[in-house]
Amino acid sequence: MNTGNFTFLCRTKTGFGMNALEHLPFDLSCMGSQKPLVLLDNNAQLKGCAKPLIRAFKESGMTLGLCPPIDGGTDPNIDLKTLKNFYGIYIDKGFDSIIALGTGKVADMAKALNIAVTLGPDTLKATGEKTQITQPLTPFIYIPTGMGTGMETDKIARLNGKTFNSPFLAPDLAIIDPEILIQDTSDTIINAGLTCLATCCEAHVLSDNPPARAYCATGIGLIIKNFLPLVQSILTPEVTPDKKTTKRYQTNLAQASVITGIILANCKGLLSIQLGRHLAKDSTATPGQAMTILLPAVLDLITANKSDLGNLILPLSGLDEFSSVPISQRPALAIQKIRSLLNKLYQICLGTIPRTLSDTGVDRESIDALVQSLSSDPPPPGTDIKTINLKQAKTILTHALDGQPLNQAYLN
Repeated sequence: MNTGNFTFLCRTKTGFGMNALEHLPFDLSCMGSQKPLVLLDNNAQLKGCAKPLIRAFKESGMTLGLCPPIDGGTDPNIDLKTLKNFYGIYIDKGFDSIIALGTGKVADMAKALNIAVTLGPDTLKATGEKTQITQPLTPFIYIPTGMGTGMETDKIARLNGKTFNSPFLAPDLAIIDPEILIQDTSDTIINAGLTCLATCCEAHVLSDNPPARAYCATGIGLIIKNFLPLVQSILTPEVTPDKKTTKRYQTNLAQASVITGIILANCKGLLSIQLGRHLAKDSTATPGQAMTILLPAVLDLITANKSDLGNLILPLSGLDEFSSVPISQRPALAIQKIRSLLNKLYQICLGTIPRTLSDTGVDRESIDALVQSLSSDPPPPGTDIKTINLKQAKTILTHALDGQPLNQAYLN
């Protein structure tokens, strides 16, 4: 592993565990804030997630504002009328910080609002180089109510097709408190869990960034120990989940998603992530499913030093199995571990979760068309994938079609 040149930046302080919310007023005061504004979605509002947050500020002497809940549906676009309304509330009432209570669209809305209230709303209209954020923004707190995909703590903000990329867009603080977590749907958990797994696994193998690898190992361990048990507890009708155990699974997975965002902010060129997002547009798979299906072929093809791939066994399986497997067998076993997880998920979900590309509706005849569409679809700013040629892209898709291992070296 080359450790000669690397940078690693984590701007997000993490508060984790019971009573983590109780420290929030103190943390905000240290940032110079006395009047935070809370953004949340309909689900968080209906499940009463704001109540523990309000209690945490009861004796703080601070003024806590609560915006009307936004629609947290599947449409990724932000309602600009709502954003303008929130901007007016923030400015007119004199708020001085932003809290995002929820995942996904709530975090994007909070980042867009932060740009507007700090740099002016015209910044959101800028294009090209003018979209660069080069100065600190208003204090921004992220409080997940479930498992996210990592974009919440990434340094990327998305506004209806426009992308802003700056370290200052990452939250200053992420609070993970089991009291505020609600039960996600199994579809949400599966997509988020697989997205986080693919991100952490690829960065662990391909990154030459030692701090990032340490974060990746922690994220992978949290997912391996909590992801499948949580999905199984939700989808097994004859099993009554233990609330305490389920809450522990949720809390640990929320932490894994926070870690994933930090990885995304520090490790560019994650091929399975970009390919998976593209593939999801042309198949029945969600982005997270597509990423994990492609991941074994990506790792097998792109990894120049196979010992880096073999080291993935340590976070995937633990020290005992890592030390008991011969070095020469570790790379193949790491690939098999990822495929075994997909197979187990397929079993738990009674065949509704794809294991291979063919399960997603892709057939061999459509591979060439997919490869060509990849070359004509440039990645968004800040997420540039590794440069691969069309032959390599076709190799990845072909081997992911039926999950067969690659028995060949790196293709030039």
